[in-house]
Amino acid sequence: VTLEESKDKIVELHNGCICCTLREDLIERVKALALERRFDYLLIESTGISEPLPVATTFEACDEKGEPMLGGVARLDTLVTVVDCANFLNDSDSDNFATDRKDLGAEEEDERTIAHLLIEQVEFANVLVLNKTDLVSCAELDCVEGIIKRLNPGAKVIRSQFGVVS
Repeated sequence: VTLEESKDKIVELHNGCICCTLREDLIERVKALALERRFDYLLIESTGISEPLPVATTFEACDEKGEPMLGGVARLDTLVTVVDCANFLNDSDSDNFATDRKDLGAEEEDERTIAHLLIEQVEFANVLVLNKTDLVSCAELDCVEGIIKRLNPGAKVIRSQFGVVS
């Protein structure tokens, strides 16, 4: 589905995971948008349970001949993870599986715990947005930030409220 507003494009990929079943669709859409040469940057927003490594490796994917599938027209610049500070401490210490939380939309065969998912997303990002900082105490925020920095000491950390970053 393509929605157009003025000159910008929003492209939605439905019914699948962009790191698995929709990978080919993602490659095709990224390549098509890049070849339009109208955009300096492309933002790919995946669901909260997406695995970052397979999405990132999409930009390095090659076909059966060893040729880059994106043909050198796009590269991954930054991977951002938004951390929900209001829930991070409970979720990162949880033994619950992603499938236990229907709001996450995990597929039945998903065997990951919520904690594993959070850790993977934090470790892989190069920018971490600590959101909902207004909903936690200073001590809780310091604890969240301490965990985040131990998991990914090289990431840029940005504190935000309502997702607003400057």
